[in-house]
Amino acid sequence: MRFRIFGTQVYVSFLFFAVITVMLAFDRTGYCLPCLCAAAFHEIGHLFAMWISDCQPKAIRLVPASVSIISDFPRKKYGEFFIALSGPLFNIVLFCSLIINYRMTASEISFKYAVISLVIGLFNLLPVKGLDGGTILMLIIEKAAGSREKAEAVTKIITVIIGLLLLFVGAFLIIGGRINISIIIMGLYILICGFLR
Repeated sequence: MRFRIFGTQVYVSFLFFAVITVMLAFDRTGYCLPCLCAAAFHEIGHLFAMWISDCQPKAIRLVPASVSIISDFPRKKYGEFFIALSGPLFNIVLFCSLIINYRMTASEISFKYAVISLVIGLFNLLPVKGLDGGTILMLIIEKAAGSREKAEAVTKIITVIIGLLLLFVGAFLIIGGRINISIIIMGLYILICGFLR
């Protein structure tokens, strides 16, 4: 499905809706909806920063396990840095506001949404390709080394190391009798980002 909002082309894959529907239908933990809300708030943070930076996105693609915002980033590096950082910052702001609400009302829902928002914000700050932390790291290395190619190479190496470490931790937990599939999935996702992106 394709449509335009304020001059930005939006593409939504059928599989995007299918995956979300299946996730919501089979979720027994109650964490799926808070995760989706925190992820949406995260992307709104990026879009808000793009709007402030006068950098309207050309296209937004919603596909399974990914939201891609395609744009001509500002020539000044601080603009790209600000846009990359804004998503996690929005998650942290949401976390703080929900924790204040939890303190005032003792609402367990507020606490659940707050923790998930913080986890998503911090996860996106990991210095790996495909995440905001990787973009920030690449910009810092590029400024220090003066070469985009060197920055991409170093970021790719760090991405692969972190992916392998997570897989090692996941395997260690399995050997110890404590299976944590989330760590293995994260490790695989990060490795794929390192090799394919």
